Amino acid sequence: MWVPHDTRDEIVDYIRYWTRRTELPAKRLLGWLRLGTSKFHQWKDRYGKANEHNGTLPRDWWLEGWEKEAILDYHDRHPFNGYRRLAFMMLDDDVVAVAPTSVYRVLRQAGRLDRQ
Repeated sequence: MWVPHDTRDEIVDYIRYWTRRTELPAKRLLGWLRLGTSKFHQWKDRYGKANEHNGTLPRDWWLEGWEKEAILDYHDRHPFNGYRRLAFMMLDDDVVAVAPTSVYRVLRQAGRLDRQ
């Protein structure tokens, strides 16, 4: 169940307040609200934090646009070499330092890995 983080925090505050005030166990209050104890404890652990999406976040080690362009340009100049050889040739020529798997991925995404 998705609940906005401010509402989630209000529910946690509500349960804490009434647990202290009535001396009832939190489990009983949660049962009346039809909220599972495990969900409540997850919400307690995330108290005050914003909801975060599950989308991909850019990472420091991801290839930048200029690196992908450099790989494609180098492949245009050396079209008959395989992706592994291209990776080490680019390293030797100080073009870009990437793993052979990264070269493969860039060439595949650009549709340049024709076996013919």
